[in-house]
Amino acid sequence: MQRPSRLATVPWDRTVRSAVAITAALVAAHALAGPAGVPVAVAGAVCSVNGDHSGPVGERAARFAAILLGGTAGLLLGHAAPTPGWGQVACMVVAALVAGLVGSARPADQLFGLKLMVLTAIGMGLGNSLGAVHTVALYGLGCAPMGLLLAVAGCRSRHAPASSTGSVSGRPDRDAALRLPLCVGTAAVLAEVLRPEHAFWLPLTAALAFRPADASVLRRVGDRVAGTVLGVLAAALAAQALSGWALMALAVLVGAVFPGATDRSYALHTALASVIVLVLAVPGPPSDGTVITARLTDTLLACAVAVAVGHPWRRRTVA
Repeated sequence: MQRPSRLATVPWDRTVRSAVAITAALVAAHALAGPAGVPVAVAGAVCSVNGDHSGPVGERAARFAAILLGGTAGLLLGHAAPTPGWGQVACMVVAALVAGLVGSARPADQLFGLKLMVLTAIGMGLGNSLGAVHTVALYGLGCAPMGLLLAVAGCRSRHAPASSTGSVSGRPDRDAALRLPLCVGTAAVLAEVLRPEHAFWLPLTAALAFRPADASVLRRVGDRVAGTVLGVLAAALAAQALSGWALMALAVLVGAVFPGATDRSYALHTALASVIVLVLAVPGPPSDGTVITARLTDTLLACAVAVAVGHPWRRRTVA
């Protein structure tokens, strides 16, 4: 039996939506808010793309709503502690605890918890540079292109049967629900001690690397490190070679390959996300490489925390 070609396995529907969503968010943010508003808008676009899939419109809408609400709540929580200090540690622990408690229910609830943690860290990283209302509006602007695409799809399938948004998987894994805030809180404390002026990347990476399953943490950490190294090197080359409309073209390319790469490998997903953050969201990283070095160092530290604190070492399989 002949195997399908690589082109046949590409998720073309998500590929088109991803390219349109990321590019539209980038252009709209530049036009309406200038360079200062681009990072939050691009974060919204990437979050909405990450939650997209090829299932029924009803399920996709539930996931989009969870991303929008979770991200908004996270930004507001992050703004509650805008300056480096132990208040930021407390905010990250609260976000991780909520994410752990709701993360064992529907897929939409898992997305809500993840975006709550991610955008809490980003909200803290913004500090006082943007007001809370302005930040939430920019996040909504970034999510808007995907929302419009969903609305169009909903109009086309208005008479289709309603779809399920996922079944409840049972009681929350309370061990994982406690390990997640412990993992993220440890990374936040480490960030406050080592890099208080740029403390959000460590807990953010720890939150993304954490997985409740015994085996998946180690695999995810390895993919996270490999993807970050590949992504920051690609970002360094792109920042030196591209500018202006060439960066817009890069946005289209990255947006187009994002879904297919995510399906294939978390390392590829991380590499593309790193390019988006370092080149598209914050154009022109310093030529001395300080941002790239800091990202690599923080990623390695956060992954070490995810393994040391987040991995359930005490569990053993009984023969």
